[in-house]
Amino acid sequence: MSSPLHTHDGALTVRFATVSDLAVCAAIINDYIDATEWLPRTVDRKAVEDLFVPALLEKRTLFVAEEHGEILGYLSMSPDDGFVPALYLRPGGRGKGVGKMLLDAAKAAHPDGLELTVFERNIDALRFYQREGFHEDPARRDDSTEEGIATLWMRWPGGEV
Repeated sequence: MSSPLHTHDGALTVRFATVSDLAVCAAIINDYIDATEWLPRTVDRKAVEDLFVPALLEKRTLFVAEEHGEILGYLSMSPDDGFVPALYLRPGGRGKGVGKMLLDAAKAAHPDGLELTVFERNIDALRFYQREGFHEDPARRDDSTEEGIATLWMRWPGGEV
C-alpha cells in the first residue's frame, strides 16, 4: 500500500491507486451505474471491469480514498491535461468529505486547472463541483451522449486548493 497523500480525522486517507485496487474501482462505478435509476447502462459490467487493467495506471493518475482499509471512492485523471473522467464514491463514502479529499488531491497534482463532465441530471455532483470552484462552459455542453443524458463541461481554473 502506498503512503497517504492526505489524511482526514486520522482514518480517512487518499493515496495513489495500485494494481490491487483496480477491481474495487471497477466495482464502485459498476455499482453506481446499477443503483442510479436515471442512468442507463450502456456497457455490461464485464466491459467496465476490462477497462481497469494495470496499463490504466500508466495512462492515468488514479487516487483512492480509503478508511480502515476499505476503499470508499476513486478519482481518475489525465496527468497531461488535468481532465477528470471519473470520480465515483461508494454510498458509504458520500457526505463525509471523501469526494473533496479526492478532488483536492487532483487539484494539488494539477494546480493549473482541471476539467470534467457531469451528467446534467446528477444534481448532487453538479452542486458539489460548483462548491469546489468549477464553472460550466456552456459552449461545450453535450446533448448527444450515448446515455441520452446531457453532460455539462465543467472547469476549475486553478489556483489555491
